[in-house]
Amino acid sequence: MFARIRVIAISTLTLGLAPMAFAQGFAPSFGNLGTTGIIDMPNAAMQPDGETSWSFFGNGAGSGGTLNFQILPNIEASARFISLDDWSAPGVSFADNALDIKFRLVNEGDIRPALAVGFRDFLSNGPTGSEYIVATKSIGQNLRVSAGVGWGRLGSYNPVGTPFGMRPPVDNTLGFEQMFAGDAALFGGVEWQTPLKALVLKAEYSSDNYSGEQVFGSFSRNSPFNLGAEYRIGERISLGAYYNYGSELGFRLSLSGNPNRPITAQDLGVGPAPVNARPADYSRDTSWAAVPVVRKKMMELLAEALAEDGLIVKQGRISGNRLDLYIDNTKYSRQPMAVGRLARILAGSTPPSIEVFSIVLMAGELPTTRIEINRADLEAQVDRPNAGPDSFAAASFSSAPFSIEGEDTWTPEAGRRFSWGLSPRIPVNLFSAGSIGEIDLLVAANAKYRVSRSFALNMSVTQKIIGNIGEGAAPSTSPLPHVRSNAALYDSSGPVVQRLTADYQFKLASSLYGRVSAGYLERMFGGVDAELLWKPSTRNWGLGANLSYVKQRDFDDILGFQTYETFTGFASLYWNTGWNDLEAQVDVGRYLAGDWGATFSLSRRFTNGWEVSGYMTLTDVSFTDFGDGNFDKGISLRIPFDWTLPFESRSATTLSLAGYGNDGGARLDVANRLYPAIRGNDTTDLYETWGAYWQ
Repeated sequence: MFARIRVIAISTLTLGLAPMAFAQGFAPSFGNLGTTGIIDMPNAAMQPDGETSWSFFGNGAGSGGTLNFQILPNIEASARFISLDDWSAPGVSFADNALDIKFRLVNEGDIRPALAVGFRDFLSNGPTGSEYIVATKSIGQNLRVSAGVGWGRLGSYNPVGTPFGMRPPVDNTLGFEQMFAGDAALFGGVEWQTPLKALVLKAEYSSDNYSGEQVFGSFSRNSPFNLGAEYRIGERISLGAYYNYGSELGFRLSLSGNPNRPITAQDLGVGPAPVNARPADYSRDTSWAAVPVVRKKMMELLAEALAEDGLIVKQGRISGNRLDLYIDNTKYSRQPMAVGRLARILAGSTPPSIEVFSIVLMAGELPTTRIEINRADLEAQVDRPNAGPDSFAAASFSSAPFSIEGEDTWTPEAGRRFSWGLSPRIPVNLFSAGSIGEIDLLVAANAKYRVSRSFALNMSVTQKIIGNIGEGAAPSTSPLPHVRSNAALYDSSGPVVQRLTADYQFKLASSLYGRVSAGYLERMFGGVDAELLWKPSTRNWGLGANLSYVKQRDFDDILGFQTYETFTGFASLYWNTGWNDLEAQVDVGRYLAGDWGATFSLSRRFTNGWEVSGYMTLTDVSFTDFGDGNFDKGISLRIPFDWTLPFESRSATTLSLAGYGNDGGARLDVANRLYPAIRGNDTTDLYETWGAYWQ
């Protein structure tokens, strides 16, 4: 209980602090695990806000990878995947996946050091779990010193006492009681930026005894002192080399990116159309609107012109003083830019009697938010001070119905019903029972046939080109139904039908979305999945529910089924906090193996489309039976293409790092969930990105 109180107090203090930049000394560097630190030991330094890095490392104790993300200026999180050599027997490796998190409590001042508290393998009482408090101070511009105290693994060498009581034995369980308990040991280190600005030299005194690695194998820890060097190649590549423990050499390669620092200059394409204000004596005559053929021709010409700018008109209606458009933005990464470009085009191409532009943003075939813009406001605001906030305040926002209400609705003639494409896929098995670091290269063929606006047939087929996932895999011995633990046994040598579904999407009300999918939902399960989502456009939260009946697919027969069948479903809460781009999600329900529990997700989605998200799943399955990691956790990274390209694009690439084979906490991998499709179109998101409206 005492440990729990300590954690809550620390978290409360941290979240109450105003974020500030690390202003002293030279740029922070990475330790040999790919997190911000010295070598093995942490420090209180932080990367720039939003900095994201992917590191690969190896040393005498093990090897692995780390995805490190600066969540907020004072909070750093890392997903770490490591294989520890000769752990329980000679030649036997221990594959560990861990979530590390560090909070900076105090920022560095002229005299005051920075102070941070951190957790390795957060919440898990595992063999790599540890906690620490560390202070860091810059001396001049080229020297940084750190000193701290660690518990758990970081308290295993030359401990100075047990100030908070004994630590429970390592049992890989989830809990709080182990935090800051047990032996405490001191550590410290120094970092020196050499006259060669790209080179940093390091030395430290380590409080990690590496007890588990020394039981078997050839690893030996001869000294608590570690030496290292880091060399940076530009802003995005960092190389580390180390001599650790008096016996081993190590290395690290880190690749970094930051959503606030795009690789190329942004949006070098064609600029927006000018807004030509109507003269004071413009004609208000609306007689033209009484002729149906005129209205139809206007809509056809307008739709054709907008399509050239990546704005697809799905429905429209024009009257004497109002224009309604349902628009699918296929080009601009930020919806306000699409709305602003569209409004400018309308102001210069529609009859002067039209006073209101009503624009509905579509998510595929689902209408989401209706934005009404008064033409007179647009004309008065362009090129004026405060045009950004004034234009947002003057616009009207509401949830859109499924179709334009009333008569005389224009719908484009049916275009291509069939579409297809090829794309690469690179699944990665970072850790599963007995395996780590497996990877495949696949080519995926995706096809869609749209029967109607709401109903479509979808198919995805993959072919393995090269890879080693599943090589030598044995059948699972998990006591739970083998819903994921036999994943590596699914044959991938020939063409694999990943998805073959009939999908129906609809709206029951302006804020109530629905979807039903039936068929081969994913590689391991087929069946029926139904979903409802209540998400008003003017609220920053929503509620969802889904229910599925599924049956497990065969390993080798691409269309066959096994005997296992089950019901699974969840109630979900979605919340866009509107604070520092953070979004939260909670899903409570029944998982594929029949276990009950909850999944907690947190993501930071930047205004340019970058997103880093993490999740943790807890269920009623015992820690012994759950599977690798004892509770499921993972992290994913989404990088938009326009961060690397000098023009607008809505495409992105995604990397997911999660458990591969846990039966506990397993969920269906359904491709067309409702909330991911429509989010980004509500007023909270539009407000955050409205600066693009006039671009």
